[in-house]
Amino acid sequence: MQSESAEAMALVTVWDWALRVFHWALVLLFVVAYLSGVTPGYYGLHKAAGYGILGLLIFRFIWGFAGPKPSRFAGFIKGPAAALAHLRELLRRKHRPMPGHNPLGGWAVVAILGLLLLQAISGLFASTFDYEGPLSGLLSDAGQDWMARIHAFAIDPLLALLAVHLLGIAATSILGGENLVASMIHGRKRLAAADAVGIESVSWWRAPLAIALAALAVWLLLSVPRAAG
Repeated sequence: MQSESAEAMALVTVWDWALRVFHWALVLLFVVAYLSGVTPGYYGLHKAAGYGILGLLIFRFIWGFAGPKPSRFAGFIKGPAAALAHLRELLRRKHRPMPGHNPLGGWAVVAILGLLLLQAISGLFASTFDYEGPLSGLLSDAGQDWMARIHAFAIDPLLALLAVHLLGIAATSILGGENLVASMIHGRKRLAAADAVGIESVSWWRAPLAIALAALAVWLLLSVPRAAG
């Protein structure tokens, strides 16, 4: 029975290079943004990291529709029933590796991306006594203050969600025997042959185009103050 199961498994590349670069670049820039944000005198670095995060988020939105199947939102955003069913399977140690994010991980990814986007947007418009976002001049003083409050408030839920996400990764590794960190490094997962069907790479030009569009979007946003002036 074990040999049949082993024969039915296949080592498949599920995470493309662009998604993996996005993931680890986001981790790095978030650490830089957080540390520079809580350390006085490094707000220039904080801004630069924030711009980078915004560009990565725009890329991820594009890639959620134009990337390979495991990277697409439609491939991992499932209903509550699927998320609960996956949790039950994990607790019963009946975890089955999936081509992309599992239903619980998928919702965690969406929530993390949403809070990061809230942080990035609020940072663009926020203004305090020692920080001024590049688009803060487009709002009234009250609007700038509200954005600064949102920027300061949202970091705690984001950190809590990241902690839960890390616990979920650890639980999947321990209970499910699936090394999610390693797969996000080399891009491969060992899947049942039936689950490996339909995973195909996309045209080589899509990733560079998505990166270029994300960079252009950030550049256009940062050009708004100059155009208004």
